[in-house]
Amino acid sequence: RQVMILAASAASMLAGWQRGAQAETWASARVPAARATLAAQAPTRLAGRLGERGRRQSRSAVRAADDGEDFVTSDEVLMAAKRLNVDLREEFNGPWYQMRLFSGDRELGKTSGWAQPWGIMHLETIEVRRFTGYWTRKPAGVEGASQERPVEQKDFAKLSRWFGLLLSVSIGCWNRERSPFYCKEAHLLAIKDDDKQHSRLVRYYKGLGFKTMRGPDELNPADSIVWGGEGTLMNVQASDFMRRWTPVVRDLAGLTPRAETPV
Repeated sequence: RQVMILAASAASMLAGWQRGAQAETWASARVPAARATLAAQAPTRLAGRLGERGRRQSRSAVRAADDGEDFVTSDEVLMAAKRLNVDLREEFNGPWYQMRLFSGDRELGKTSGWAQPWGIMHLETIEVRRFTGYWTRKPAGVEGASQERPVEQKDFAKLSRWFGLLLSVSIGCWNRERSPFYCKEAHLLAIKDDDKQHSRLVRYYKGLGFKTMRGPDELNPADSIVWGGEGTLMNVQASDFMRRWTPVVRDLAGLTPRAETPV
């Protein structure tokens, strides 16, 4: 009987050992597979946790581009720049953008800034430079230009407005078409280095459609840190801006049909 008991115990231990070996083999086979599955799913899960807002913003951008309004596009802005005899060069890196206007190898103006996940575009700068070497030949659609004389003061004022408009509208097109975060609103600071220059900037930005949010005496410490200076904080709604300037840019691009002159 003792022999039988010992034999039964040995058989039980052997069966247990075999089950344990099988379980270990199964686990050793499943663990790497599970790890591989988790490793493959990790970026997706991480993106799901950290990038949900980004995906919502991307979907918002798609909706904005298909909102039923016929806004000007980046291609049309490039056409307008070409008719003005300038080259619009764009640089993007994630939410950061920079657009520059060139005539030959001379930079006429530039703008830069970035899109923010909470839906507000930060416009860091919009600059237009003046110099007499711009006109090497008569740009299409510009009245009063000639190859024989320098540009007059009134031409400079008109061209500065057009160049600044092209740069500004190119931001709006990038926001709608390629930005990782669609921004419904844009903010900028009309910097105040001196009163005359500051007043000129505020008038210029108001002419583009921006409205005053806070004056120089109303900025809080956070504003000064974000913008790196003092001035007037201004904003504009993206759809209002594009709605206002779409027909103007298309006219500069030669895309607006002109009414026939009655006989």
